[in-house]
Amino acid sequence: MESSQLDQILADFDSQMEKKDYKIVFDKCKELLKKDPKEADLWFYLGRAANAIGDKKSAIEYFGETIKLNPDYQKAYNSRGLLLSQKGDLKSAISDFNKAIALNESDFTAWNNRGLAKSELKDLNGALSDYSRAIELYPKWNVAFNNRAYVAYKLKNYSLAIKDFTASLELKPDDSYVYYYRGLVKSCVSDYLGAIADYNKSIDLNPNQSATYNNRGKLKADIKDFDGAIEDYTKSIELNPSWSVAYNNRGKIRSLKGDKQGALEDYTKAVELNPKDVGAYSNRAFLRYSMGLFKEAVEDCDKVLKLYPNYTLAFCIRGLARQELGMYRSALSDLKQASRLSPDDEKLKESITLLEATISSQKDSNGAETILGNITNMFKF
Repeated sequence: MESSQLDQILADFDSQMEKKDYKIVFDKCKELLKKDPKEADLWFYLGRAANAIGDKKSAIEYFGETIKLNPDYQKAYNSRGLLLSQKGDLKSAISDFNKAIALNESDFTAWNNRGLAKSELKDLNGALSDYSRAIELYPKWNVAFNNRAYVAYKLKNYSLAIKDFTASLELKPDDSYVYYYRGLVKSCVSDYLGAIADYNKSIDLNPNQSATYNNRGKLKADIKDFDGAIEDYTKSIELNPSWSVAYNNRGKIRSLKGDKQGALEDYTKAVELNPKDVGAYSNRAFLRYSMGLFKEAVEDCDKVLKLYPNYTLAFCIRGLARQELGMYRSALSDLKQASRLSPDDEKLKESITLLEATISSQKDSNGAETILGNITNMFKF
């Protein structure tokens, strides 16, 4: 095939791909490859079209054919690497990205893609370095700023994360998810008002994101706006009625406001939706204890400890409930186990001493009150 003729065909393919006429490109490539099966460009565009219509497995094969015919076809390595990464074959993907970068060190997408693969492999510092190089090569690409910001957040480099999310928003001001994530990072540095402002903006841009309301609700709880927190958790639940986290969080605030029945209903709904939600079980156990439902509190703690055998709080609550039920020796065993798990808790040690005295005298004591105050502090915001 003449070079000029091929150039025109590829230009037409680019136009058709832009119009999302992927099947046309796919069929035309297949037709042309019957006549010229050694044309690497046709295999590459066949791979692009296959990927676009969702046949990723075939796309990987077609990019492989491209590379066999032309081992220096840089875009084929980058494209195949991205698909291998999505498939979960991260080491092979990085190998392809390495080759793509070696062939063209100025390809910022290859640096970014390798950063994504390294991030998946938990090589966060390596990912950070690759994203930084992508940004150096093309500082007007918001995607690389977002990716580096997220890795910086995972590395607890919150100042860099906020800086990068801000840079991303300067490039693309209407991205609700970036406001969401910047709000998340701001909350990590206790900038609650700044985080709430970001969540507000995220909600303005996308009012149907359940997690944003949930996170804003947590921040409102932190600044003691309990009514506002309940309102946000309720909205989060409306948008995602099957999310146990929002029910659990709303239950905490209802409990703090004295609405014990409402809190009990929320915790119960949370564990119905997620039977492995240890936080909801332990919250309900403490609430039931405070309501005098000692047997039920013990049952909740049993469920927690079945899931997490070393959950200190569950041993504390169960110990208290058993003490109220007159099961002093079982209560003592629970409190001692809690103390082994939290050896620096002096109030817990005091409670054990008082309970031992109770057992010795077979009389009640104030031991439960001592540890109860300590546990109550664990539930404060």
